[in-house]
Amino acid sequence: MDKLLIMLQIIMGYLIGSIPFAVIISRMKGVDIRKVGSKNPGAANVLREVGKPYGIIVWILDTAKGALVMFISHRLFHSHLFFVALVGIAAVVGHCWPIFLKFRGGKGVSTSGGVFLYLLPWAFPIVIVAYFLIQRKPRSITIVVSGFVISLALIFLIYHQEWRWLAPALAIFLAVSGIANISAIKEMREARRKAKLQNRKNESPKL
Repeated sequence: MDKLLIMLQIIMGYLIGSIPFAVIISRMKGVDIRKVGSKNPGAANVLREVGKPYGIIVWILDTAKGALVMFISHRLFHSHLFFVALVGIAAVVGHCWPIFLKFRGGKGVSTSGGVFLYLLPWAFPIVIVAYFLIQRKPRSITIVVSGFVISLALIFLIYHQEWRWLAPALAIFLAVSGIANISAIKEMREARRKAKLQNRKNESPKL
């Protein structure tokens, strides 16, 4: 396939991924989502700070933009699934580092969901279940990593015949997700450190 055409598709994925639906929807309600709550321009913060219906709308739109760019690449340009995956990853990059918000975006969870929904529809329920289980449990790096490992194992079990292009695509995706969530990982470490200190205080004998 023409390299220029692939690059144009990736740029398209990035630009569509950069559309800040959380900011747009919250501003309709007179709220700057970047200044309230967690200050994260994502669906979860909109849901908490603006309202459940608006959070759901943002979640749908952010998920849709991840799937839309892949649909265009796959169905209109007939790209190989590896390049389709790259276009979807570009949308995640756009969501996390949007050009329209001075490269300060969300965590990419909803847009990543759209990528999985289009690329690996049979694995999408696994990813959703893993995400919500991780959210329900006390968040720690061990739990997050375990969730990723189990999910990846199940994905490769289902799509084992596609491993030649799927493995590098998932590796790139995980690298992008890791970089986008460095701050969240730091927060988890800090929360765990504080919890340990608090437990030591509680367990120390009182004189």
